[in-house]
Amino acid sequence: MLTQEEIKQYNELGYVIPRKFKLESDILAGLQSALEFVLETNPEIPPDRIVNPHLNGAKPYGVKGHKRFNELVYTETILEMAADVLGPDLILLFTHLFCKNSRSTRVVPWHQDGPFWPVKPMKSCTVWLALDDVDKENGAMKVIPCSHLGKALNHNLTTDPNSTLNRELPALDVDEQSSEYIELEAGQVSIHDIGLIHSSAANSSGRRRAGLALRYMPSCCHMFRTMPDAAASWEDMPMELVSGKNIHPGNNFSLGDFGKPW
Repeated sequence: MLTQEEIKQYNELGYVIPRKFKLESDILAGLQSALEFVLETNPEIPPDRIVNPHLNGAKPYGVKGHKRFNELVYTETILEMAADVLGPDLILLFTHLFCKNSRSTRVVPWHQDGPFWPVKPMKSCTVWLALDDVDKENGAMKVIPCSHLGKALNHNLTTDPNSTLNRELPALDVDEQSSEYIELEAGQVSIHDIGLIHSSAANSSGRRRAGLALRYMPSCCHMFRTMPDAAASWEDMPMELVSGKNIHPGNNFSLGDFGKPW
């Protein structure tokens, strides 16, 4: 559960690092083992594009996932933190494993999450769990504080072969001078708003940087499943009600491919 000061920081700055939360060492070790399994069994998928590793063979990419990531999605303390900023009725949109191997040239360009996701109104949060220690040298996330308070910005298509995303913000829309790094120990999380401008640079270190993003939205929002220039088909993307009740009647939990049983 977040403190009142942490909730205030999230609302004002667009992100927060809950200082009292850190996974127990045995749970973290189990997730790190699950990470190794997913990387080894999905060699055809770039390690920074592993979507829905909490499922087994689900769309959009058919990732062979691991049940420990599935258990994480329902972790009570994580759901409580998401509820502190979104309310008690929560939908898991998807999960995304970001792994930058040592000396990787892969980057996540400056962007907002909202323009990539078919969600209205544009309200959601990402709980980003560090599976390795994350710092400036190995490609920690950078954020522009308070940028979530503005509007959703137009993103340009990019053909950069090192980019994890297919779109990025124009340089003129990003005040890099005000950016801050989100440095985490393995087992810690950061939480950021759907409208926060953020990025991460290449991993110039000799250490891996891996993290799992859990994407939650309040069930009063609608995931309408159509998105121009989308990198994956949202019609195939399964979503799950993970806490409380569904409020928006347009949310369809029967669509999408949830993969195979464990």
